[in-house]
Amino acid sequence: MRRSVLAGLAAAILASILVIYFTPSIDDFDPGNPGWNGLSELSSILQVKPLKSLSAIALEEDPSDALIIIAGPEKNFTAEEASAIEQFIRAGGYLILADDFGSGNSLLGLLGVGARFDGSLLLDPLFKYRSSKLPEVHRFSDEFTRYNLSSLVLDYATSIDGCGEPVALSSSYSFLDENLNGARDVGEPEGPLAVACEIRLGRGRIFLISDPSIMVNSMLNRGSNLEFLKILADNRTVYLDESHWKPSSLEEAKTLIGSAAAYLHAPEIRYSLLGLILLMIVRYRRGGAAGESEVEKVLMRNPTWDRELLARLEREMRGEQ
Repeated sequence: MRRSVLAGLAAAILASILVIYFTPSIDDFDPGNPGWNGLSELSSILQVKPLKSLSAIALEEDPSDALIIIAGPEKNFTAEEASAIEQFIRAGGYLILADDFGSGNSLLGLLGVGARFDGSLLLDPLFKYRSSKLPEVHRFSDEFTRYNLSSLVLDYATSIDGCGEPVALSSSYSFLDENLNGARDVGEPEGPLAVACEIRLGRGRIFLISDPSIMVNSMLNRGSNLEFLKILADNRTVYLDESHWKPSSLEEAKTLIGSAAAYLHAPEIRYSLLGLILLMIVRYRRGGAAGESEVEKVLMRNPTWDRELLARLEREMRGEQ
């Protein structure tokens, strides 16, 4: 029974590890997440490459052919990261910073850029998709009008303050719901408000988008969201920053399992572990065979017989031997 319990426990642990490792991500903006809030579709279309550290972008040989996407950042940026990004942009690289209520302003401050994400909720009671919290944007700058974009459909967006070169503007009926009561109050900023902005820095550009949700699977094909992102990408090599999200418990567990699996690829570790497993199996089998009593064998075939009587008979037989 003990052996069966241990074997079942080992099988359950192994099954749990496999389920955790192969379960798709559910994190917001994760390129491996095929759900409504993931970036799997955009990542496939733009052939996005993961970027584990923004400092690593300095290794890009030709920034003039590269683009970094930072979507919905949750962690603040460091001066070292900002320096690497600034160097990348000034050398001709492009940056898309899509944020609404996250930490994007910390990067803009380090870059010395005057524009900021407002942080208040943008509503439009007239030009909307199903709800005023999903405003539709139809006004574009002259540079983008020539692409015949129909609209951008936003989802719980904000606006961009201090935008010198707006790329897209909300309608005149839109407003920022600063107190979140769902109504236009006196003193609340009214449209048109910048929801996409272009900033030139050296030979490169920064594009600010006041809603990262236009990239997720459920919103990507609304209006001209996908076409707009393709225009910004401009056939460049696209990198997606993955270092400024706070991973869920599931992702942390998957990372831990992946690290352990990579560690086991080392030959000395792999063969040592295999030898240890074989040794444990051999000792376990020997211990099981040595501890197996004739009484147990008899009781397996005849469960109603008296255990004490059988044990006494076994002792007497061993004594005679």
